[in-house]
Amino acid sequence: MKLKTIGLVLGGLLGVLALAVVLFFVFFPKQLAAREAERRIEAATHRQLTLGDDINVTFFPSLGFSVNAVSLSNPQGFASDNQPFLSAEHLTFSVAVMPLLHGDIQVRELTFQHAHVNLRAKQNGESNWTFPTENNSHDQTTLEDLRLDNVRLIDSAISFQGADGQEPLQLAHVDAQLALQSLDQPSHMTAAFDYRGQRLNVDGTLTKPRAVIEHGETPLNVSVRSALVNASINGNLNAQTGAISGQVSANGASLRRMLSWLGTPMESGPGFGAFNVSGALAHHDQETALTHASLRLDALQANGNLTLTQPPNGKLRITGALSAPMLDVNTYLAPPAQAGAQAGGVAVNTAWSTAPLDLSGLRALDANIDLNVAALKFQRLNFSNVALNLRVANGAADARLTRLALYGGSGTGRLIADGSSATPRVAFELNAQNVQAEPLLHDAVGFDKITGHGRLVTSIVGQGRSQAALMQSLGGNVSFSFNDGQIKGVNLAAISRSIQSALSGQAAGPGAATDFAELAATFQIANGVAATQDLHMLNPYVRMDGQGLINIGQQSLDMRLAPRVVNSTQGQGGNAGLGGLGIPFRIHGPWSHVGFEPALGDALQNQLRSQAAGILGHQQPGSPLAQLGASLFGEQPAQSGAQQPTQSGQQQPPTQQGSQQPAQQQQTPSNPFEDLLRQATRPHSSTSTTTSTTAPSP
Repeated sequence: MKLKTIGLVLGGLLGVLALAVVLFFVFFPKQLAAREAERRIEAATHRQLTLGDDINVTFFPSLGFSVNAVSLSNPQGFASDNQPFLSAEHLTFSVAVMPLLHGDIQVRELTFQHAHVNLRAKQNGESNWTFPTENNSHDQTTLEDLRLDNVRLIDSAISFQGADGQEPLQLAHVDAQLALQSLDQPSHMTAAFDYRGQRLNVDGTLTKPRAVIEHGETPLNVSVRSALVNASINGNLNAQTGAISGQVSANGASLRRMLSWLGTPMESGPGFGAFNVSGALAHHDQETALTHASLRLDALQANGNLTLTQPPNGKLRITGALSAPMLDVNTYLAPPAQAGAQAGGVAVNTAWSTAPLDLSGLRALDANIDLNVAALKFQRLNFSNVALNLRVANGAADARLTRLALYGGSGTGRLIADGSSATPRVAFELNAQNVQAEPLLHDAVGFDKITGHGRLVTSIVGQGRSQAALMQSLGGNVSFSFNDGQIKGVNLAAISRSIQSALSGQAAGPGAATDFAELAATFQIANGVAATQDLHMLNPYVRMDGQGLINIGQQSLDMRLAPRVVNSTQGQGGNAGLGGLGIPFRIHGPWSHVGFEPALGDALQNQLRSQAAGILGHQQPGSPLAQLGASLFGEQPAQSGAQQPTQSGQQQPPTQQGSQQPAQQQQTPSNPFEDLLRQATRPHSSTSTTTSTTAPSP
C-alpha cells in the first residue's frame, strides 16, 4: 500500500508539473513581455516602439518571440513626414536565455520581413539612424545592452532622403544580412536590391561600428556588382558628415547606359561605351573629388584630377584638368559617310552623311575642363600638341584651342557645338600658320592637288540635323595664302601660251604641274557655297587670276582661272599685275571628279584683243577699222605708229617704220585667229594707198 501510495503521489506530482508546464505555455504573459520589450527599446533609443498583439513565443532552436505589425518611430525633429523610421509586417527575434533570467535582453537574431526603412539626413549633419550612446547612469538601458549578432531584411525597401527638396533614393526588394557581434568588432554586411530597375549586389565591412553610433570615423570597405557597373572603395567613413574618402575604382560596359540609369539620360548614338575609372576619392555633401585619376572611355585614356558636383537641379557638373595621349573625336560623331566615286580627276573618299547629328549628350552635364592632348583626330583631320579648355553649359560646348600643331604648322582655334535645341548648331574658327597645304586639304576636303606651306584663317557657322544639312547651311569666310608650292594635274604655263596647247590636253594630266611662289584667295561663304573674286597666283613666268564658286554642301566647284605668261623672272613678291597673253580655263564638276577645260569664249576674246592691238591700233581715228575695234573690243590705247601732235600742234605724217608695221606683222608667223581677223578687214583697207600695198594678198 505504501508503495502504491507513493507511486500515486509521484504520478500526481508529475501530472501537476506537466500541467504547470502546459499552463505556463498557455498562460505565458506574452503581452507583458512585449510591453517590457517596448519599454526597454524606447529607453535605449528615445523612440516609440509599437508591437502588434499577435505575439508568439518560440523555445526551439532558441528562445525568442515573433510579432506582426511592428514599427519604430523617428527621433524628434524628423517626424514631419509622419513616416516611422522602420516598419515591418513581421518581426522575429531571439534572445540569450541566461541574460534574460537576469532581466537583460541580448538579441542574437533579428529578422524583418517586408520592412520599410526610411533614412533621413539634414544639411546640418543630423540623421535619423543615429542613437544615444551609453552614459554613467545605471538606471538607463543603453543601446550597448542590446547585442545584434545577426540582423536580416527580407524582401524589404529602403529610402534615403537627403537635404530637403532632393529626390529620395529608393531601394526595393532588399535582401540584406548584417553580422554585429559587438560595436567594437568589425561588422560585415551583404545585400542585394533593386535600384532604378537594376539588381545590385553589395558587400561591405565596417571596422568600427561604434563610430556610426557616436558620429565618429571608421574604415570602410565596400564593393558593388551589377550588370551596368562594378565598383569598389577602400577608405574611411565620417558618420558625422557622411564624408567618404579612399581609393575607388569603377568599370562598366556602357557609360551611356549607366548615366541614363543614374538619371542623366543620353539618347542613342556612337561612343560613350566601355569605361574604367580609378583614383583617390573624396566625397562630401554634393561634391566628389577624384585626384590622381586614371580614366578610360572607349579608346580614350587620360590622367588627371576631376571634381564632380551634383547640385539640387540634378545636372552633373565636372571640372578639372586631364592629359591624354590620343583623343579621337570621331568616336562621338555620326558614323562615316558613304564612299564617293573614283575618277581621273580629284578622288574624294566620302560624301556628307545624312545620318542624324546628335548633340543631345551635351545636355546631360555641365563641364569646365582643361585638356592637354598629344594627338587629336577630328573626322580626317589630325592635330598634335593640343591644349584646349572645354566648357559645357545649357547643352552647348565651347572648346577653345589655345595651342595647336597641325600639318607642320601651328595655330589657335575655337569650336562651339550647340545641342540645346532640336537642330544642332556649330561654329568654328581657325588661325593656322606655316601649314602644309597638301595633307591639310586632303584630310579636310579630300583635295590633294595643291602643295606648299602658308597661312589659313577661317571663321564659319552652320546648323542642321545632319552633317549634310550642316554643310549646306555654312556661312562665314575663309582665306589662305600658300607659298613655294605646286598645282598638280595642270601646267598653267603651257595652257597660257596658246590655245593649241590647251586643246591638245598635253598641259593637263597626272604628270603636269605648275610651280608657284604664292597662291592666295579669300572666300565668302553663304548657304554652304564659298565665293571668291580674288584668287591669284604668282610664278616667275606665269600670273593667274581667278574667281568662282565652291559648293561645300553639294561637294562641287566651278572656278574660272586666267593664267597668263609674263616676260618677267620675278618670283616671290612678284607683281601680280604684270600683263601677258594667256588662255583662261575652267575647273568644274563634283569633287569626286574635277575636270579641267579651256574657257574658249574667254580665250577667243583675249586672243582677239591682243592681236587686234597690232592691226586696229594703227588706223586713223574714225576709220572703219578703228570703229570696228572700238565697237568690238573697246577703245585701244595709242600705238607708237600713230601720229602724235608736235609742240606747235601740227601732226607729223606717219614714218616709214610706222607705215610698214602691218607688213612686218604679216611676215611674222601668226596663228589662225590673226589671219582670220586680217582677211575679214582687208576690203576696208583699200582706201589707204600705204595700207593696200602692204596688206596681205588673198
